[in-house]
Amino acid sequence: MASTRLRVLLIGSHHTERIERGVERAMQRAGHRTLLIDDRRLRRNIGLALTQRWILAAARRFKPDYVFFSKSLGLTLETAAELARGRPSALWYQDPQWYGDAHLPDIAHTIAVGRLTNTFFVTGFEREWRAMGLNAKLLPSAADRNIIPVAPEAAYASDVAFIGTGPGVSHGGAGFAPERAEFLASVASQLGKPVRVRAWGSGWESWRDHFEWGGRPVFGRDLSRVCSSSDIVLGINPSRAAGATYYTSDRLWMMVLGGGFYLGRRSPGLDRLLADGEHCAWYDDVGECVDRARAYLANPAERARIRAAGERLVRAHHTFDQRIAYLLTGREWEPDRA
Repeated sequence: MASTRLRVLLIGSHHTERIERGVERAMQRAGHRTLLIDDRRLRRNIGLALTQRWILAAARRFKPDYVFFSKSLGLTLETAAELARGRPSALWYQDPQWYGDAHLPDIAHTIAVGRLTNTFFVTGFEREWRAMGLNAKLLPSAADRNIIPVAPEAAYASDVAFIGTGPGVSHGGAGFAPERAEFLASVASQLGKPVRVRAWGSGWESWRDHFEWGGRPVFGRDLSRVCSSSDIVLGINPSRAAGATYYTSDRLWMMVLGGGFYLGRRSPGLDRLLADGEHCAWYDDVGECVDRARAYLANPAERARIRAAGERLVRAHHTFDQRIAYLLTGREWEPDRA
């Protein structure tokens, strides 16, 4: 199927920086015709009932050969079933550690849509998802190949940068991964002055006494500005990702493509995709993170070498262009062929 030109219907965010748009652009580069419908935006603008009629009418006109679903929170299950009926389909879920919260309405809805599709692709913990009656298969996250390094700018500079949501943002009634803030504060404290540690994202207001805060999230070219202007870009997993193998946020790939030297949490799987000291650097705990940050801050030539090699590898193996053949065929991802 992947070698045939298809009409591909995508359900998900129309925002330029979101996964669905990145997948759409990769599909178009592969020669497929696409229609991306932002179900959640439609639901906000015209209401639930009219959204279903609008989407079904658009699908009838487009006559898709294949349907790609994201979380599909703007669809009713009846609409999702109609879209999936009689044609290949897949849902690519990017937050695998939420399998333990199937009682939450949004998670339960996405699971129900996933059961209507041929394949429920996840970026980790596929066994746990499979145990819930889903045809879950591993397909690691990826990023858009259009992300590129840019010239460094002083306004975005730091010695160590972290890009991500802070604990001041509510998620399901609780703070978002407060342990990441504690980890970053510990890194900043142990590195000490004059090392400049800076966070970018929403929800960091109450942590400004521990490290600098960029004051806002960064996307697109601004994300590349942060990565290209920082000596080290830090990856910190939430506690929900404990026990992960190949799971990582798509932000890893975005930061490497954007010119970042990546220092992240090691997992048995990711360290097969990116080699320590060759494409990035890994740590196992906060002490090792601080030690490795100090060593690489003192060695800019080594950082530059690793940064360049990491970008080459990610661009060749971990963009949406390398993932769409799996999405279209439902084929299991094979790490040794990545």
